[in-house]
Amino acid sequence: MALYRLFCIALFVFFFSGCAEEQFKANTDLQKFQQITQEAEKTKAGDINIVQKPTAASLETMDVGDYILGPGDLIQVTVFETKDLDSVVRVSSRGQISLPLLNNVDIRNLTAAEAEEKIESLLKASYLRDPHVSIYIKEHVSKQITLVGSFKKPGTYDYVAKRKLLDVIAIAEGLSEKAGSSAYITRFDEKKGGNVNYFIDLDQLIRKGNMAQNIAIMGGDVVFIPETGQCFVDGAVRKPGTYPLRSGMTIAEVITLAGGLANYADSDKIKLIRHMGEGKERQVLSLSRNDLLGGVGDTLLIKDQDIVFAESSASGTLFSGSGFTLGFMGTGVSFTNPKK
Repeated sequence: MALYRLFCIALFVFFFSGCAEEQFKANTDLQKFQQITQEAEKTKAGDINIVQKPTAASLETMDVGDYILGPGDLIQVTVFETKDLDSVVRVSSRGQISLPLLNNVDIRNLTAAEAEEKIESLLKASYLRDPHVSIYIKEHVSKQITLVGSFKKPGTYDYVAKRKLLDVIAIAEGLSEKAGSSAYITRFDEKKGGNVNYFIDLDQLIRKGNMAQNIAIMGGDVVFIPETGQCFVDGAVRKPGTYPLRSGMTIAEVITLAGGLANYADSDKIKLIRHMGEGKERQVLSLSRNDLLGGVGDTLLIKDQDIVFAESSASGTLFSGSGFTLGFMGTGVSFTNPKK
């Protein structure tokens, strides 16, 4: 009887050893995988070559005034020497305002402080000895900024000069939990007659304090912060699921987030699956635990929509069960699948 049970157990082990089929077949090696990824990124970069890094000029803020006046703004002009010259006027589409004595005054692209000085000089030239003028902006219409994407309070806000990217993030009460690591700023360039897009690395700016990324925000800018990417971890790991990506995240970090490999994982078949674009074959890279520990784990970066899949080992699945009990198929042995 004992010999019969040993024979049945051996048959049972042999049967289950063939049950752990490989879910994903590798179709590339590490060198080819990295090469194909680099080529795909270059192609993508070529498609969005209108996106620029901020230049020194775009990082500068204006030195005078607070708000650049423009068409549609409603302003109150006060002349302290005489109330007869006070006016509430709206800036015309040509950037002009109509004032007593002075008629049309061009204040286009001037700050409030600069417009005050211009009006004072015009009054002084012909009418008043030492005029003092104050401008109060009652309605901001011409210059606004639009914050889109992963802000806590996205929307359209009145634009005030001397604002940089960190300032407008604060205006929107910060970034949402799903905010990604990049920002895109769209700005109309009058010289080029079209929009120019700037790319900002938020990891460098916020986490590392690199103020070179703190671009000046101009009236009319659209600031877009996309949600972070995500990757998927499945198979023989302790916590399979979807995980948000941050800049520079490696395959070793992703596996750690998923609780590490399960006891029944095949340590020689850890798969990284990457979608290379529409109409292109997905790349399946097979790695071993030794590969990960040997440096690949800390250098191989995870991309948006990557899948990390740990294959199961047949023997590992068998011996990671909850134990053997009496009564299985007359052998006195039963098995519990650890994946259930």
